This record gives sequence, structure tokens and C-alpha cells, in this order.
Amino acid sequence: MLRRLFQAALITAALALASSAGAAFALDKVKVGKSSGPMILAMVQYGQQAQIWETVGLEVESVQFAGEAQTMQSLASGSIEFGFGSGAGLAYPVKGVPASAVAAVAGPPYNLVLVVRPDSAIRGPGDLKGKIVGVTSAGSLTDWSVHELSRQMGWGHDGIEALPTGASRAGLAALKTGEIDGLLLAEGAAFEAQDHDQVRILLSFGDYIKSFHANIVFAANSVIARDPALVERFLKGWFRTVDYVLAHPDFGAKVGAETMGISEDAAQKAFKDEVVRMTTKDGSFDPAAIEVVRRTMKEMGVLETVPEAAALYSTRFVPVVR
Repeated sequence: MLRRLFQAALITAALALASSAGAAFALDKVKVGKSSGPMILAMVQYGQQAQIWETVGLEVESVQFAGEAQTMQSLASGSIEFGFGSGAGLAYPVKGVPASAVAAVAGPPYNLVLVVRPDSAIRGPGDLKGKIVGVTSAGSLTDWSVHELSRQMGWGHDGIEALPTGASRAGLAALKTGEIDGLLLAEGAAFEAQDHDQVRILLSFGDYIKSFHANIVFAANSVIARDPALVERFLKGWFRTVDYVLAHPDFGAKVGAETMGISEDAAQKAFKDEVVRMTTKDGSFDPAAIEVVRRTMKEMGVLETVPEAAALYSTRFVPVVR
């Protein structure tokens, strides 16, 4: 009887210890919103497959939205903890969205390219004056990029007309029928379309827009107030994943192809530009890029006045320690 009681006590203690250990190693679940298909944002999936998020105690779920505005709405409602936006999206917190830009994860927009029909007479950027170019939506990064290219070509804000066409499939249809003369696409998708003779890549916007942050991590202000360590862990996991992917480009291209729904060949072509050339080392914000954003917010009518730089982002969580 004593032996049985002793064995029962040992089993009870072991179960309690296992339960305690399980609780100690339980992962915190977070949802991350993103829109469109730049390969750099597949970093969430890279981290999942390489099991890097677990090293910072997180289980990360990626939530796809139709546009940056929806991402911001979800941050405001509390349905996601983090969201990816663009440099142009830095206006949202100024306009009242309860979220803060906590890290700049990408530099110039090498992920964005302008494509034309294979038989188009447009042979270079100088042929774009007065042409109509399809973008995802008004006020988006794609919309801003067209106007910025026009400005840099010396044609003013509207030297190239930007026409919202929605998702890339609708834009490709409009390009094929001649409704638009050109279209902005993520580079990976553009290589895929070019490989099928649907388009011809004309230029990369990263070659013209040198100072910019194409992708930024936003965190809900409620999360920052409640658990700032969660923000730190998410960013640590992100940059650990960046390090891993840069060291394993074949893995990066493979997972990028799966995530974006393109061929691995197209993903490999885009990997150098969309990941290697774009990722930032520690999430720091570039003052020159912020100045470009401040200027364009007023030019595009997003804000009535040029905002103070300090109102656009937080330096609390960067540089990031891996």
C-alpha cells in the first residue's frame, strides 16, 4: 500500500511538473496583417517554416488584407497586434489610427516594377509622359510611386496619370485590353507574367526612388502599452528570420514562391531585389526617407500640412538586438 501511494505521489508530481513546463513554454499567439505580395513580407512564413518564431516565444499568424487601409482598420479594432504598411502609411497614425510605426524593415521599393504590354511602343521612362498607369488604389504606395516618378522626370505631380485598377489580376486584364498603358506589379509577380509573355518589365522603382521605406511594421498602441516586451520579441524574431533567409537564399526563394503563388524560377529572380537589396539591418528609420514621406503627404493631399517627423514613428524599439 505504501509503495502504491508513493508511486501515485510520484506520478502526480510528474504530471504537475509536465503541466508547469508546458505552461512555461507556451507560445504567445499574435496576428500580423499585410496586403499585396512583396516577397519581403513572406518573412512571416519564412520564420514559421524555419521555426524561428518559437525561439522568441511566439506563434505568429499571417492575415491577408486587400489593402493597407484594411490593415490599419484591423489594428484600430484590435483584431491584429501588428501590421505591415508602407512609408506612405505613416500618415495613418497622424490621422488618428491608434497604432505606431515601430520599425522600418525595407528601404527603396525595388519590389515594385512598372510593366507594359510586350508589343508596347513604350521603351523607356521617357515615353511615359501623358500615359495611364494602373495602381492598386488611390493614396497607396503604388499610386505615390507613379506620381514620384513623374516628379523626378520633371513632369510635375500628374505628368503620368495613375488609375486605380485593384488587384494585379484586374490590372493585367486592363493592360491587355489597352485600358491602361502600364501597370505597377510586385517584382516576383512581374517576372512570372513576363515569363508567360503577358508583360515586359520596363523599370524598377527602386532605381528612381532612392530614399524611402517601402515596408514598415506598425504595432497597435494598446499592445505597446500593455506588453512592450511583446513588440521587442516580435522584432527580434523578424530580424533573426532576415539573417537566416539571407544565409539560405534557396530556402528563401522556395518559401517565397509558395507564399506568393509564383514559380520558384520567378521567385529566385526577384529574391535579390525584393529581399537582399531591400531589408534593413536593424529597423532604424532613415531621416532622408522620412523627409521624402513628409513632403509627399502634403503634395498628395493626404495631410493638409507637413507633419513633424517625430509624429510619424517611434524609436523606442530600434535598433533591434537579434
